[in-house]
Order: sequence, then structure tokens, then C-alpha cells
Amino acid sequence: MKALRKLNDKQFTLVTQPLRDVAANEVLIKVHYAGICGTDLHIIDNEYRHRTPVTLGHEYAGTVEQIGASVQDVEIGERVVSLTAVHTCGVCGYCQQQTPMLCEERQSIGSFVDGAFAEYIIVPEHAVYKIPEHLSLQEAALTEPLACAVRCLVERGAVRAGDDVLISGPGTLGMLAALVAHSQGANVTIVGTKMDEQRLKEASTFGAHHTFYTDDKEQYIEQFDVVVECAGNEYSANDCIAYCKKSGLYIQLGLFGKKIPFDADLLLTKEISYTNGFATTPRSWEIALQLLETKKVQVAPLITNIFSLDDWEEAFQTMRRREGYKTLFQLEL
Repeated sequence: MKALRKLNDKQFTLVTQPLRDVAANEVLIKVHYAGICGTDLHIIDNEYRHRTPVTLGHEYAGTVEQIGASVQDVEIGERVVSLTAVHTCGVCGYCQQQTPMLCEERQSIGSFVDGAFAEYIIVPEHAVYKIPEHLSLQEAALTEPLACAVRCLVERGAVRAGDDVLISGPGTLGMLAALVAHSQGANVTIVGTKMDEQRLKEASTFGAHHTFYTDDKEQYIEQFDVVVECAGNEYSANDCIAYCKKSGLYIQLGLFGKKIPFDADLLLTKEISYTNGFATTPRSWEIALQLLETKKVQVAPLITNIFSLDDWEEAFQTMRRREGYKTLFQLEL
């Protein structure tokens, strides 16, 4: 099968490789759509933990093609997505608390286990979630990043109806955060740079009530109950502290990929609570799929670029150029 693999610190390329056998507790999934994430770029650039060789990709949707001998709750032909943390110890405190992404033995698809930038992916049955009937495979491929936003804003941040919420960074993750905040009844504002002009014009599509440019930040100091950092850079991070009201909440959703200067003293003197979310829990996925099923969150407008796996170089360049929002690989349907 075709697979997009990082072979070592310098080599990332499309290869053809055999498909391994499916174990008794595993499910073979034919991948139909797989999304490129900022984390994939961090892995390629050696800024995020991973092993090599490994097939990248952790956002996907597909159909079940084969099941192992002991699989009971998944059937051939079903449309599915899956958790990213597919292998954990299962017995540590984190696993018992349903936070498997914090397990010391965690292995996730796309970084330590072969991922979804391939014609097929194999995952254990316990990781599989069925796609709601009305939801397209394209939309379902965004379940994982939506679940990340849910983890930060709903499970950890507990954004409430009436909160004035600022989203910093109008990329795919930022727009998903805006959609989640809007679904909880919050008043959503999105801030971006002049380079984000078109995205800010489109922000109302993603639940935003208001937008502004970073150049105008002085008039928005201490105006928000909750700030959500989604840009993943030091300027956005420190601006968010300034935007946040005293006794407000700062949520870190973006990944920096490196250490950054951060004004922790201002965080302290304003008594701002700080939280974040690393990846997802099973509950994150359940909530995300509920939001999609009930159409409280609609992700279709975020899907702007679709490429074949053969055109992977152009797909990644499109991602790096920040053209549109979500870039998907479409494999054979």
C-alpha cells in the first residue's frame, strides 16, 4: 500500500510497503480522508516527539475492511474514526482516570504508531468510534481536531453561556475553538493579523460575533472573560494575557514547538487562571461526535483543500502557505 512516511530526521516521502497482519483485537480501516495538522509539520521539522520510521497522520475517517478474531462491537463496512492514543498501559492512574494521553507508555498514531497518511490504518477495537449516519466522511475527518478544542474549552476550560471569549489565531484550530465556544452559548471574538484579513471576514461563519486586528489591541485590553491561544506563537500568547480580564481564564490550545518568552508575572498579578489540553480523552470524542451529530457544530466550511496522496508535496506546501483552512488527503473511495 501507499504510505507517507518519515524515514529519519531528514527523509519524509511517499513509499509503497506491505500491509501487516491484523491482530485478534484490531480493526483494519480503509482510509478515505486524512487531514494535515500543525503537529504533522512539527514532526517533519523535528519539533515534536516521534519515532522513525513512522507513517504520519492522526486525523482521518474511513470504513472497516477487516476485523480481528476477538472483535465484537465493530463490523465490516462501518464508517469510523479513532482515538489517537491507541496504545497505553491501561493500569496507571492516568489510564484509570480516562486520560490515556498522559500515560507514560502512550503511543499515538502518526507519531509512534503508523498513522493515517496511507491507504489503510490498523488500530485496536477500543479506539474506534462510529460516525453518525448523516455526517460525511470529509466532515468526520475533522473529529480529532474538534475533540482537541472540546478538551480545552469544554472539559478543561468549562466555557459557559454568556462568557466573552477571545480566540487568538484564525486558523483551522482557532475556528474550531470558535465553533465550540459558540455552541456553549459564549460571545465569540476572533483576533488576527493583517495577513488574516480574509479569514477574519469569514469569521461569522464559524460563530464569531466580532473580529479585530492585533494592530488595534490596545482598545481590547482586559475585555475578555476567557482567552484561547490558538496561533502557537509568543506574540499571541503574551497578547492573550493582556486581553484577559483580571480573574479571567487563559486556555492554551496552540502548540509552540519550542520554548517561548511568557509573561508569567502578569498572569500572576492579574490572578488569571491558566489551563490547557493535551490531545483528547474518550469523553472529548464523545462530545465532539455529539456536536457534529446534532449540527451544533458544522465543520464543512473548514474543508478548503483536497489532494491525492500522490500530490503530498503540494498539499504540505499549501498548508505551510496557510492557504484556506483544513487540507485533506482523499484516498480511493
